[in-house]
Amino acid sequence: MKRKGWIITASVLGAVLVAGAITWTGISLGTTMNALGQYKTQLEYVYERNLYELTENINNIESNLSKLKVSTDSQVQERYLASTVALANTAQNNIAVLPIEHNSINDTISFVNQLSGFCLVLQQNLAQGKKISLDDMDQIAQMHTSSQNIKYELNRLSVMVSSDYSIVDNIQNPNQGSSNFNEGFSGLNNEIVDYPQLIYDGPFSESTTNKEIKGLSTNEINAEEALNKMREWFADYSIKATGETTGGTFDAYNFELTKGEQTYYAQVTKRDGILMQLNGGYEAGESGKTEEECRTIAETFAKTLGFEDLQAVWSATSNGFVYINLCPVINKVIIYPDLIKVKVAQDNGDIVGWEAKSWAYNNVERSNLTASITETKALESLTTDMDVRTTKLALIPNEYVGETLCYEFMCINEGSTYYIYIDANTGLQMNILKIVETDDGNLLM
Repeated sequence: MKRKGWIITASVLGAVLVAGAITWTGISLGTTMNALGQYKTQLEYVYERNLYELTENINNIESNLSKLKVSTDSQVQERYLASTVALANTAQNNIAVLPIEHNSINDTISFVNQLSGFCLVLQQNLAQGKKISLDDMDQIAQMHTSSQNIKYELNRLSVMVSSDYSIVDNIQNPNQGSSNFNEGFSGLNNEIVDYPQLIYDGPFSESTTNKEIKGLSTNEINAEEALNKMREWFADYSIKATGETTGGTFDAYNFELTKGEQTYYAQVTKRDGILMQLNGGYEAGESGKTEEECRTIAETFAKTLGFEDLQAVWSATSNGFVYINLCPVINKVIIYPDLIKVKVAQDNGDIVGWEAKSWAYNNVERSNLTASITETKALESLTTDMDVRTTKLALIPNEYVGETLCYEFMCINEGSTYYIYIDANTGLQMNILKIVETDDGNLLM
């Protein structure tokens, strides 16, 4: 009887323990699910707010550009330009927050970045008593057309999100090539929106000659190795892994970096583990570093990342930042297809922007970087009214495919700066770029 009673007692005790465990698990799970629900709601709010702000900013940009097209008063033009610069900068921050594969809207990102810089240049020119040229007015008209199309697409997305649509429920998961929300931005590709080509930010800064990725090997690193690289590169930052980006051109590990109150977002490629991009909404204070010092900082940082042969070949100062183009320079030949863009804050010398897309596409071992014709012979291909200021050898990307070794002539004509590229083997004229000049920024070696 005692044995049987013990068995009954044990059974009852077991039932009590199981019931207690189920009750505790239910409470814990309920608490966890409640917390997850709150987090999802907060994240949804952040995404929706930035989408609506982005839409409003583009709406206001389109309005400003439409008014600039018909304005003839310098003070009014300067006011609209200043407003457009501020709106474009805020739009960049909105885009950075949204859960979009940025390689799917690269043209839109480039357009917003270049719009900001172009309008800032015009604003500075007006402040110095200059006028907006007819060529610049043509660019404004082209940018206005593009902004109208972007405005239409973003307003369509905003209406969709406002009607019982959850962004969080439609972002990418590991079982999908891309998200429903990400696909909603397909209307911003350059087949629908005709983006003007602005080249104020240096020769071939938007070059991606090869659609095939030639700069990265097939060797992949894992998430832990990528995190260790980030900790090595950004030792003064708190770093948090935030997942992966897959299914796009460059599969990458995503990171969030914090330093004080500042937050940055970075991507490290799975192939070879290079820093593909770094961006954030840093607001620079009073300038402390010169442009030349920032160029040195960019070159030193590149070496820290393993890019040993990069040199600053162009830079410009704007609003507390120095924008720098780094390229390999081999036997005094600039390799433009392998360009990397860097943004340095002048107040503290921090790297606040980095983009290595062109390098990842194009970097390969190259040979035959010797010119067949002399500089004097190449000069014969220029018009006689060109005032040649500098001459360099440069490998440039062709319009569609391939690369050509050229003489790069930086020339002045009627107050405008041109970069004219003459094939160093045939003497044929390969490309002409008209640069929007500023007093602060020039192509420098």
